[in-house]
This record gives sequence, C-alpha cells and structure tokens, in this order.
Amino acid sequence: MHLRSTLTRTKEPFASLVPGAVRMYTCGPTVYRYAHIGNLRSYLLADLLRRALLARGFDVLHVKNITDVGHLRDERFDRGEDKMLVAAKLEAKSPEEIARFYEATFHADEALVNILPAHVFPRATDHIDEMIAMVERLEDGGFAYAVEGNVYYDVSRFPGYGALSGNTLDELRAGHRGEIEADKRDPADFALWKRAGEGRLAKWPTGRWGEGFPGWHIECSAMATKYLGEQFDIHTGGIDNVFPHHEDEIAQSQALTGVLPARYWVHGEHLLVAGRKMAKSAGNFQRITELAEQGIEPLAFRLLCLTSHYRAKMNVSDESLRGAQAGLASLRARARAIGREAGSSLPGGLVAPDAPGPDGVVPPGMGAADPAELSAPARALFERWTAAVDDDLDLPKGLAIVREAAKASDLPAAERGWLLVEADRVLGLDLAREIDVGAAAVASAARKRPPGTTPDAPLPAGAAALLAERAAARAGKDWPRSDALRAELAAIGVVVVDRPGGAQEWRVSDDVT
Repeated sequence: MHLRSTLTRTKEPFASLVPGAVRMYTCGPTVYRYAHIGNLRSYLLADLLRRALLARGFDVLHVKNITDVGHLRDERFDRGEDKMLVAAKLEAKSPEEIARFYEATFHADEALVNILPAHVFPRATDHIDEMIAMVERLEDGGFAYAVEGNVYYDVSRFPGYGALSGNTLDELRAGHRGEIEADKRDPADFALWKRAGEGRLAKWPTGRWGEGFPGWHIECSAMATKYLGEQFDIHTGGIDNVFPHHEDEIAQSQALTGVLPARYWVHGEHLLVAGRKMAKSAGNFQRITELAEQGIEPLAFRLLCLTSHYRAKMNVSDESLRGAQAGLASLRARARAIGREAGSSLPGGLVAPDAPGPDGVVPPGMGAADPAELSAPARALFERWTAAVDDDLDLPKGLAIVREAAKASDLPAAERGWLLVEADRVLGLDLAREIDVGAAAVASAARKRPPGTTPDAPLPAGAAALLAERAAARAGKDWPRSDALRAELAAIGVVVVDRPGGAQEWRVSDDVT
C-alpha cells in the first residue's frame, strides 16, 4: 500500500511501526453545532483507510477526539468569540449540555453513513490535566512563554515549523491579519493556554497561570500521546487542518519527544456546493439527515464520495446525489441477483450477522475464502481491485472494477459474489447484506414446501428467484410489482397464495412437469 503524505508531498510505501498493527488518530468534531456532509466526507477518509488496512490484515487502533472545550479555532482570524458559550446562550443550555447533545448527533450521523466507530473517543474536557502538564513541560524546556496567564508557543525555537503546510515564518508574519496580541513576542506564535475572562464558564485552575482554558492544538497533542504514544502511524484530517492545527501539533509534540508524532499525515479535500466550501456562514450547510428527508439514502452519499478521490475537491449537487441514489440501487439489484443465482454456493459462506470480527465490529465481508481458489479471470479482477486500493485509496478506479465484476456474466455467480463482498469490506455499502438476502431467499425457497406439494414436484427453473423477489416486493409494500411477479409465476405453473402476516405459500400446478 502507498499513501500520499502531506508532509513529504509524495506517495510513500506504507510500513507500520509495529508489524501487523496500526495506530491512527483522526481530528474529530467540535461539538457546538451539527456536523454537515462536508465534515462527514473528511471522517469517511479515515474510515476508508481503516477498512483498507483491516482488509490487508492489520489490527487497527483508531482514536478520534471530541473537542468539547469552547475556544478560538484559529486565533489569527477570530477575536473573542467562544463558540461553545455562544451556542449555550442561544439554546439556553449549559456548555456541557450543548457538547453532549451535539456529540450524540455526531455519532448518529456517522452511523448513518456506515463509518466504523473509533475505538476511543476522548473528550478534551476529560484530559485537561494532561494538557496542563504538556504546556508546563514546553515552558520548562524554553519552547513556550507565559504573559499574565496566557501561554504562547515560541515558533522561533522550532526550526521545522512550516514543513507540513509549506509555509515559512516570514510568509506567516507577512500574512498575519488583524491586530496582533500585544503580549506575543512574534505574530506567528500561537496559544497553548489562555487566561479566563470575566464571566467565562468553561475554565480550569492551574498552579502557574491561574484559571484558564487550553488552546485548540494542545488538546490533540495531549490526547494522541496518551492513547497512541509519542509516535504513531497515521494522522488524518481535512485539508483545512493542515495549517495551523496539524502544523502546531507537530511543533508541540516533537519539541518534547524529538520525534515526528505521526509517520504519515493524510488529508482529504473539501466538499463543495456550487464551487463553494460547505459552511454555515456560506448558507449551504446540509446535514446527512436532511438528505434523507429529501429521499437520498445516507449510503448513496457514501457512494458519491467514493466516486471522487479523497485528495480531489468534490462538488455536490441535487443531480449528483440523485445519480448516486440510482447507482446504489443498481449495485444492490445486481448483488441480490447474484445472491439468488449463487444460492448457498458462495465460497467460504456468508458471515453471520451477529458474528463480530477481530476489530470488534461486524465484518462486512465473508468467510475466509482463499483468492487463490478463484478462476484466473476472477483473480485478475481481484488483483486489479487490490492494486487500486493500494494506490493511495484510488476508490473511483476501484468502484469501476467492482461494477465490472458485478456485470461479468462469464464468471460464476459465486465468484462475482465473493468479489463484491470482498470489495465491500472497504467500500462499506452493505452489499454483503444484499447478497446474503438473495442467497438466503434461494436457500429458503429450496427448503419450504407449502401444504399440497410433494418433494417430487420441484419448482420450475427460475421460480425460486421470482418468489424471493416477490417476497422482497411485499416487504417493501410494492404491491404492483408483487402482483406482476404473481402473474409471472402463474405463467410458469406456480400458484401463489398469500397468508396472514405476510407469508406466501405456493404450489406447483399439475400441468408443470
């Protein structure tokens, strides 16, 4: 596998610090408002990377922080606005109530788009002691200085500052906007700790600087170090995290440890609406639940994200969302058809829905079938899929290969099913469930014999698949389709009788031999 590292600006072969294990940190939400679909695209990057690593056989430990401390996201452009406290006043709630409410909605939104939950969701407010200790060490080491309760990082003490973003200190000083805080030695210095103003609710005592609250950047340095160690494998985030957030994380952590905190820095590009970045201030804010209210399934949004490389800007429109909805329906239909055709012959057998995998979640894949058992054409498709994923998560190319595999009528249905489910371990579109539904329906049709039939009166060819499709239509209350399928079955000699509770029974006409 190769990943493009933002730090080196090149694709690098991936090698974990500990063979077979990966430690990964993702910058999570600031919970004073709902997450929008642009935020979710950023979190999908981490999910896809984690799934790809799991498919490769790695054990992954994933940490995603919850920022529940009200503070300035970027002190260069924001003056005095505490967003957590503003939200609390507007909604007549305490800062903690605001944080817990929006944290819960964030978890629910991630689940809608099939993002695997992180193993650890540390809250900033639970790690204030670790942050204070880290700031004290930076001050003791000469990397920080305190002025009347404010503590700033001295960027001149860190020669590598700017390497991640490509900035130089001269450029940063020249580009500084607004009034410069009078207590800073250098406009490029950034806050590690801020003194609490009068009336501030979210504040904590310290032995050195009085009451205050942490800077944005020190939070992630403290929590990543606590749960993943001084150096871990991968740090992910949106492209807007590169500077100043991740640049400052590196400066803080490396100053104390002497090592780069993460080996690979992977960032996803913006989601755009009509060419503009999604943001509440831009008036184009959209939640995943709002898409669902408009008839767009959350997994259709996930599929849309798969059609653009994570490093490319992605424009979203009503047309592209409707196209993704149709594309998802098409993939599902092909998966169900493959399941019906393959029956119980899928290699390795489907994973039971209640069988958690080693990652602690239900694996979206199948049993441990060996790719070497595939035919040469199927193995070639699998190798192309793997190469696309290994090439810096080239999932647009991978998705095209998956569609090709689904349509490969020259391959046995069992092999097509295996390829789709194996790919879905990364895609996360629940195609395994669709195939399982089809296969289970075929197996059920083969077992069930309603009253009045005998084992020596088998169903005509194709009848089992039609019965399974009719059961699905009835479950979805698609009555016109159900009636049409009843007519198709009658034409081949299968009489269907519907029973209370939704069950359907059938008998084979005496005219069918």
